[in-house]
Amino acid sequence: MVTTEGLLSLKHQMPADQLSGEVDYHRLWMSRLDESWSAEQTAFAGGLISDRLAFLFISGYQAAVRRTFNLANRAWTVLAISEDRNPDHPRPGLTESNGRVNGFKTWVASSRFAQDIIVSVDTTRLFIANRNTPGLSLAHKDAPGFLGDMSQGIVEFKDVSISDLQALGEFDLKLFAKREPLYLYFAFCGFLHREFQHRGGLPDITPLLDDLLKIASGDFTEPTHKALFAKTDTRISEIFSELAPDLFAGDYEKDKGLMSLYSTVIQKRAGLG
Repeated sequence: MVTTEGLLSLKHQMPADQLSGEVDYHRLWMSRLDESWSAEQTAFAGGLISDRLAFLFISGYQAAVRRTFNLANRAWTVLAISEDRNPDHPRPGLTESNGRVNGFKTWVASSRFAQDIIVSVDTTRLFIANRNTPGLSLAHKDAPGFLGDMSQGIVEFKDVSISDLQALGEFDLKLFAKREPLYLYFAFCGFLHREFQHRGGLPDITPLLDDLLKIASGDFTEPTHKALFAKTDTRISEIFSELAPDLFAGDYEKDKGLMSLYSTVIQKRAGLG
């Protein structure tokens, strides 16, 4: 059972290394990942080694992927379901015909390090594709802007055999969308714990973690959990607004919207906003 005290104790296992970029973050994350960790531990530990908002996003994102799709391996796995909506230069989405898969997914998070990519084919069927699958290619976007310290890319499938992909069962992608901010907030708490333990003035994250663990124990259907998530979201927004921008490496001005990105939806689910 994951407890608040157990999460806080992870600080002793995670080095506070200086990070020069995504390469360092990925190296440190992979070297410290314990496959037996829960998603909550994974996200919090990711926050402990993060020095910028883009890496907090990756930490929460990886935890949400692992929890939603029941993954317990060391592969850096990403979910790529976005398809092109550009009417002028559209890239076709992924489709299967006669056992061959063709098309594009237009947003791959941390694309330089993604080992396995979860994709939807013909909208509804989910598969895992290894980045070395014959016919699969990844292209990385230049200067992506928002969360620019995280590589972002486009994946193309060109005559890929569907037998080379691992079929997944039925999963509720809406659960992933709800877990994404939840685990971002676990990562943010890890970041706070790292940054303030020697500075003093630490925001009390113990009640936040207590509440986040309660939310993580459910499936977001309980009205009490929806209300608790909204309350926690508001408190995290307040804490973030009080932090000095120079506490974060990377492009704070471009990325600061991350911590309010999900708030409108979270509040609406609770009947607020």
